Amino acid sequence: MLEQEEHHDAVLAEILLSKRVGLVHIRLVGDVISARAQLSMVLQGRLGLSFDQRAEIVEEVIGLEDAYREAWLKVTSASYPQKRTEYLAALECALRNAVEGMFGILRRVGGSS
Repeated sequence: MLEQEEHHDAVLAEILLSKRVGLVHIRLVGDVISARAQLSMVLQGRLGLSFDQRAEIVEEVIGLEDAYREAWLKVTSASYPQKRTEYLAALECALRNAVEGMFGILRRVGGSS
């Protein structure tokens, strides 16, 4: 797991402000933010979810966030353009997985998606 100093919001902000990424990355960051906001509303408002269910959801989301944080770290540390291209593709995949995973959780718990 990555160091906790690098909050997932800070990583998303770095991606948005970076000149290294493309339009697809920016769109996916917006989708991640939207999915996380919807999840947050469900977790705060659903009385039917047990503490254990909420904890499982949070753990699942942390795993998705860690994946795109790790992918971003590789992009920022890439010294060769070919590697950066490879890592940008991996970042796109990690962001897409985060979006799909979070919306999957929303469908599973009955939130809107």
